[in-house]
Amino acid sequence: MTLNEILSKNITNGRFFAIEAETEKKRKGITYRKRTTLTAQFGVNYANVASVQDKIAEQGGVLPTWFEHTEHASIVKSKKDETKLYLQIMNPCNIKTAFFLADGTPTTKAELVEMGAIKEDEKSEKPVTLCYALENIINITYRATAAVA
Repeated sequence: MTLNEILSKNITNGRFFAIEAETEKKRKGITYRKRTTLTAQFGVNYANVASVQDKIAEQGGVLPTWFEHTEHASIVKSKKDETKLYLQIMNPCNIKTAFFLADGTPTTKAELVEMGAIKEDEKSEKPVTLCYALENIINITYRATAAVA
């Protein structure tokens, strides 16, 4: 998706969205696609989320060095290439991942590990934050909910 397409979704503080993204990776001569769907809250500044603050403290107070925030709360840009924009996703949940070989054949993570395309994870804890390049975002869906009195 483009920046304008994402901004047209009216991403604002506190709104929850469903996101679908797909990334292509190549390792040891094997090309595969990773398609992820998840739920996330947008418009939350990186430094203000409690779980992120805990993670920053664990890292000795070091903030990520490869990106910086833009005027759009959930959009960050690469420090090396300011034209490269990413959607920053805070506290993702309901993460579902499917893997496909380059020709579209469904495969599993275990099969990709066996082929050497993916390293076996030592930890599988839920990520605190994710960043997806805008061109890897397939869809963002917002469903309006009734106001809480």
